[in-house]
Amino acid sequence: MALRPKLEFIRFSLNPKDSGYKTFRDFAVDELYQRRPSSDAQIMYKLFDYFMNSMATNMAIDRSVKKQIKLITTKANKYIDHRPVVETNEYLIHGVINGGRFGRNGMMGDSSAASDDAAAFGPDKTILRYYYFLLYLPLDHNEGCLIVHSNSREETVTDVFKSFLTRVFIGGMYSKPKLYLFAPQSFVNEYVNKSVVKSLEFKETYLDGVYTEDGIGESVKHFDVKIEIIPKNGFLKLDALKKMEPFLKKLGFSRSDQSESLTDFRSKRVKLRSPFDSSDRTFELDGDAMDVVPVVYLDRRITKFNDDDTPDFDELDLLTRNLFYDEVLPELRPDLA
Repeated sequence: MALRPKLEFIRFSLNPKDSGYKTFRDFAVDELYQRRPSSDAQIMYKLFDYFMNSMATNMAIDRSVKKQIKLITTKANKYIDHRPVVETNEYLIHGVINGGRFGRNGMMGDSSAASDDAAAFGPDKTILRYYYFLLYLPLDHNEGCLIVHSNSREETVTDVFKSFLTRVFIGGMYSKPKLYLFAPQSFVNEYVNKSVVKSLEFKETYLDGVYTEDGIGESVKHFDVKIEIIPKNGFLKLDALKKMEPFLKKLGFSRSDQSESLTDFRSKRVKLRSPFDSSDRTFELDGDAMDVVPVVYLDRRITKFNDDDTPDFDELDLLTRNLFYDEVLPELRPDLA
């Protein structure tokens, strides 16, 4: 499965300029010119139209990563029957859109080895593939959630989706929304409990000042000092890090004027080996806390895939909705419990 399809989760909060509490209903009224009293269904349709229409503008293009998202509505779209829809009672928008990278020259050729027919395309052409998303816009709350299906690091559209959200939910009365990647706590716990430590890295920046008769000049430099600790004779269980604290305090970096323990270094990171896909990921350590945001790969959760290696979108829709209701919504909306 070359594409390595996965799900990533983004939480985002409206950011009103008056620092007050504003819901997505307020945003629609304030920025989309809905007039009170409008029903929830009317407001959700308004938000849906606004969101999808924005995907046909420059808001859906991120030139820093040279990617865009959009919806192709012609018969060229193989999965047009899975186009996004709105569920007004659930505050959900979900479906399959198109996205990909632009900014490169290339050719579209025939897969036959005997054919050299090819059509050139320039950097203004985007290679569009298929991606599923689920968007939660609660009209009674100020925080929403996006779950987006993506593929390998090269093909991911999570980065352009993040920039798109910051451009959509902004306006005359709203600044850029605050957003961050997260994962449901059950996935975090599973990842942490089953992962092993591959290495620890400690980094600090030091100033080296060379003093001359002319004072401090160009000889003053900053240096990053990195110290890596690699467990030998097998990997270390993550829960053993706490037991290593006395050992780490004895290790450090000495200079002529002072010494520092590794635990006092500004940057402390741990590289974990996942048992699910044998991949390595690096996370920041802050004392005993670790900001772990694991990727939820689909190869263990989806049984059917299309001929182009994309997941079966009916099965993916069911999986994502179940994950949303069972894992995400209780964390996002504890007030509904």
